Amino acid sequence: MIDFGPLEHRVGDSMSMDRVHCELVLATLRRMKPRVVVEIGSHAGVSTMAIATAYDEGCVGTVHLIDVAIQQTVRDIAADRAGFVLHEMTSVEALPTIDGFGDVVVLVDGDHSYGVVSEELPLVLKLNPVCIIAHDVTADAAGYGRCDGARWLWEQLQAAKWHCTVDCRRRDGAATHRGLLVACPGLERSVYVKEDFACVAWC
Repeated sequence: MIDFGPLEHRVGDSMSMDRVHCELVLATLRRMKPRVVVEIGSHAGVSTMAIATAYDEGCVGTVHLIDVAIQQTVRDIAADRAGFVLHEMTSVEALPTIDGFGDVVVLVDGDHSYGVVSEELPLVLKLNPVCIIAHDVTADAAGYGRCDGARWLWEQLQAAKWHCTVDCRRRDGAATHRGLLVACPGLERSVYVKEDFACVAWC
């Protein structure tokens, strides 16, 4: 279980990831053990704590956090972890500066509009990631505004034959129906993802 500490009250709020989806992010990072993690859109740092937990366990290497306005809560998370790098700029500005290729997991959870995500995706794919995690991929269908880009990203990865697993189950007191996507270009890793979803996503 992730210890969210002072961010506990922010878990699952309108701008943050739910507990179940954070646990799925952690489970994925434990499986992938990537050399580099990139988080696009840290906001208050709820999903960042899932990454920080994996980092503390030795499951990930360098972590790049991208947000146009990095909050103090995220700075506090990064301050205790030498492998965390902050990029206070747009994702389109930050992604080309990241030194990583191949052994990378990218979490896309920033501006979900089509205009932004359609610029981000080619830059993300240039990193040749082993896994792309995306939040809010079914949020537009659930009535949330400005999330058409998240759904478009899912559709693009499906069209490119990535193996996609999505949790969008409705749960009492949660907003997990907004959807979490974990996509892998190879079948082997996606099998592990499905196993983790089966273990965690029933909650």
